[in-house]
This record gives sequence, structure tokens and C-alpha cells, in this order.
Amino acid sequence: MERLLFRNLRPLYGWLFVIAWFAILLFVTSVFVRDGGIAADPFRMIVILFFWGTGCWFAIRAFARPVVSVWQNGAGDWLVTRRWLWTHDEQHIDPDRLPSPVIEEEDDGEGGPQYRCLLSTPAGSIAFSEHAKREKAALSRDRMTFLIRSARSKMPRPS
Repeated sequence: MERLLFRNLRPLYGWLFVIAWFAILLFVTSVFVRDGGIAADPFRMIVILFFWGTGCWFAIRAFARPVVSVWQNGAGDWLVTRRWLWTHDEQHIDPDRLPSPVIEEEDDGEGGPQYRCLLSTPAGSIAFSEHAKREKAALSRDRMTFLIRSARSKMPRPS
């Protein structure tokens, strides 16, 4: 029986923002082309190219971050799924071999802090939870620590 332990949907919000950005930009560009062309006004072309370039920069950053799900398949088997728009990666891990998760603080781009809860797996670190407040990140970290410890205690021991 699979059980969802964690799902980090925060990257999905960035994906939706980029899709909306390009939808609006495509509409505005088509209006500019229809109403006299962009090439007739160099300033209009520079502005449109600036917004297309900014959108590409947003897209590269947003689509590089995967949506992460951590599932419990059994007592000694967890499945970590990382999904991008174009592919996904699945990794089976043993919770007995996982170290305790850590909280990483980084800048959110607007001058405020952002906290990511990281789980170190054999394939590298994954952000299983992201928060704007340290208290919520600490709750997520403590919950994952509890799940790791309870998985260790439920695993059969060799005799």
C-alpha cells in the first residue's frame, strides 16, 4: 500500500507563472504585429524582446526545479519521485540509510528568507518541502525525522 509522505508543489507555481507569462506575452505580441508591425517602431521591438528574454530567463529557472513526492511503499522502501514537465525520475531508497533532514536558508529574490527542507539521498539532496517561515520548515523537518525513525523501528531486524 503506497502512502504519500511529502509532496513539494512549490515549483509547480513557478511553472504556472511562466505559462501565464508566455500566454499573455504571445497575445500582446500578436496584437502589436496585427496593429502595424513591430519592425515599424524600434522602441516597441526592444520592449517586446526584453519581455521575451525575461520570460526565457524565468522559464529556465522555473522548469529546472522538479516537483518532489516522497511515497512509502513498504516498511523498508520509500519512493522519491521528481517530476519535470518533460520527464520524471524515480528512486527507491531505504529509510534506514537516510540521515536526518536539514533546513537550508536562502534568499527568495525579494530580500526575504526562504527555507528548504533537504533530504540527502544516495543520488543527491532533494527539497521535499519549502516554506517562507522557519517554524513551518522546522515542523516539516521534524515530521520527516519522525517518519524516518518510525520506519527504522518498524523494519524487521536480522537475527
